[in-house]
Amino acid sequence: MRPPSAGAFMSAYQNRDSMGGFFFDASFTVYTASTSDSAIQAPENEHSTSVWEEIVETEWPFDLGMSLIRFIDHFGFGFGLQLSNPYMTLGTAFEHFGIMGWTDWRLIGVCDGKPEWFRGGISVMEQISPTKNMLVGLFQFASRTEAIYTAGGGDYWIPHKKEDDSYSSSCWEDDTDCYWIKGTSDDGGFTYYGFIEYGGGAYMRYKMNSVFGLGLEFKYSYDVTYKAKRLAFTFSAFLG
Repeated sequence: MRPPSAGAFMSAYQNRDSMGGFFFDASFTVYTASTSDSAIQAPENEHSTSVWEEIVETEWPFDLGMSLIRFIDHFGFGFGLQLSNPYMTLGTAFEHFGIMGWTDWRLIGVCDGKPEWFRGGISVMEQISPTKNMLVGLFQFASRTEAIYTAGGGDYWIPHKKEDDSYSSSCWEDDTDCYWIKGTSDDGGFTYYGFIEYGGGAYMRYKMNSVFGLGLEFKYSYDVTYKAKRLAFTFSAFLG
């Protein structure tokens, strides 16, 4: 679960009188991240909050998404997919300002009788409309994000709830509550991990005709958990 498009949410408001109030957005996003020079490699089997540069830099680099949003007056709600992960959005918008919150299907997750960390966040948007068909905006967000990483063949890091138990990705809560143990595979590792990030960005949306439009979005954030700088570029097409 990564932050969904702020531009799509604001476009849905601008086009709320089209297509019965429904707005459809399809997107392709490219991700990149790099850890700081102070990143420290965690020793094997250590229960630690150290930064692991190899995990951050081997994240899954792209995402295919789609969302369906509907506005009733100034109130908007929607549903979407990021690859196979479903999520929901909820918020309010006006001509030049909006607030959007989101979370995925694990809003209420329980592991070993304890609530899991939720995946979601909040975004604040400010925008102008230079022409009738164009939207340009800025946004700021705070998020508890979750990303997939693959490390290729050979050694890779896998999370365990306890030092001596088996791998259980569904029980992953945060770095302070996990043992990371090195495993070996011919095909490499495939798992997910979470982090807290703060950031912002900009978007531009242009409506080509009465229902079809294109959008670009740039996002920069700082990953507090892994001390990483993160960038995301989103290209989208919408109907609304």
